[in-house]
Amino acid sequence: MEEKRYEFLTEKEEMWARMLMEVLKDNGVPYAAEPVYGAALVLRGGVKERLRIYVPAGSMEKASDLVDELFSGEGIATTYD
Repeated sequence: MEEKRYEFLTEKEEMWARMLMEVLKDNGVPYAAEPVYGAALVLRGGVKERLRIYVPAGSMEKASDLVDELFSGEGIATTYD
């Protein structure tokens, strides 16, 4: 079984990250997400959670295009590694 190597795609506030994950899923792009801060800091510190999104290396171009399409011109920062 071949192991997929995941690469960092972007980091977004949770609401935007969840929207992006739906778009990736709808377009057949596998992804993984991890929280940046964790529940304890979010609950105690009142910080908005952020998620880091990762995709397989072979899907990076398609995923990057989807991010650009989804967030271009909206004033939402897009972060690539």
